Amino acid sequence: MEILTLGQKIKKLRKERNLTLKELAGNRVTAAQISHIERDKSYPSQDLLEYFSQKLSVSVDYLVESKEAQVKQISESILLKGEYYIKNKKLKSAKDELTKVIELCREYNVNSLCANAKFLLGQVYRDEGDFTMAASMFERSLILNIKTSNVKGALGCYLELGKVYMLQKCYKPATDKFIQGKNYLVDNNVINYDIERLLYINLSYCSMELGAHDDAIFYSKKVDEIEEKMKDYKHKGNSLFLLGNKYMGEGDYIRARKYFSRALDVFNEHEKKLEQAKTYLVMSYIHENLKQYEEALEKVKSAYEIHKDIENEQLVEIMFDYTRALLNKGEVESAKELSKKALATAIKLKNKLLEAKAIKYYAKSHLKEGNVEIALENMNRNIELVSKYGAKKDIADAYFEAADIYAHVSKDKELECYSKGVELYKELKIIYY
Repeated sequence: MEILTLGQKIKKLRKERNLTLKELAGNRVTAAQISHIERDKSYPSQDLLEYFSQKLSVSVDYLVESKEAQVKQISESILLKGEYYIKNKKLKSAKDELTKVIELCREYNVNSLCANAKFLLGQVYRDEGDFTMAASMFERSLILNIKTSNVKGALGCYLELGKVYMLQKCYKPATDKFIQGKNYLVDNNVINYDIERLLYINLSYCSMELGAHDDAIFYSKKVDEIEEKMKDYKHKGNSLFLLGNKYMGEGDYIRARKYFSRALDVFNEHEKKLEQAKTYLVMSYIHENLKQYEEALEKVKSAYEIHKDIENEQLVEIMFDYTRALLNKGEVESAKELSKKALATAIKLKNKLLEAKAIKYYAKSHLKEGNVEIALENMNRNIELVSKYGAKKDIADAYFEAADIYAHVSKDKELECYSKGVELYKELKIIYY
């Protein structure tokens, strides 16, 4: 990763070709003149540059390329490598490469590429779960992007900063960042429907989480308006989904179902599989709350069929919803088989909390069948895992669910589990009595 002056390049090339000063000089110049050029004490004429180009078998452009141009070329190459590592989840390697770019750009004051490197490094820290460092990198990238008038880069930083806060469930600061991004868009007279749409989608979600339902509707309608302007009916499903989510949050399941159905039509038309699965899941939840168990089972089964070949955490969560729907319909054997499959996938993914949840559903399947002893054995195993790997609320909920099973065989054990759950809720200040 050498950044060389013209003289340093000539000296390096001369030595690589085993030429003496006199041999390179030939009958064109003296060895002393070559020495001066190599030490950057004098600059060769155009004719002499062309002579060096032929003698050293390189282009004139390479010889006269400035340090800044070299830094940009090297940095851009390393940035591409860093992006490749991020895409392939090689985060340590990505961090090493991006740090090189930052140090190089800082030394030669190349702010634009330094901003890009810090943005990518923010993504690395975010993927590692280090949200403090991620936010710090996105903030630093934002400052450099504003300094270099890179409006698109700055808007990307506002979006990522908001998302980092959302990942921490800090919806108020997330909202602030998205609004700052929206204002920056307006202040710079930029028309970018893609970014504006993303800002409003995230603002709508944050508003729902903060209980600001009127704002959530306002932002959802903004998304709808933008998609109409874009004639982007492929994405129109997202705004319909947001409105459905908003009404579901208010408990208005009938209206929510209407919007989710319209969103599903759009996703089906454009074959957006993951969005289809997500919509099927929330519609299953709505049907379950309306006690329409057959429809709930049908919807969650559709989500499972879409996801079943992708072994990840989301698939396991879908399997839990599917198991619950099967139990609601009384299809106990199928529920047991599916919960065992979920357990095997959770073990393969090395996710102990999902493993615990799968065991819980296996216990519930046996309880539904009347096998209380097997249900208790598995529920106690669930408590062991959650106590070791889960948060206090998860542990409390596990005790409450165990209490429900013990109610069938032992009032003392039921009370013991219930009391443990209550004590944990008190510690968390969920209850005070």
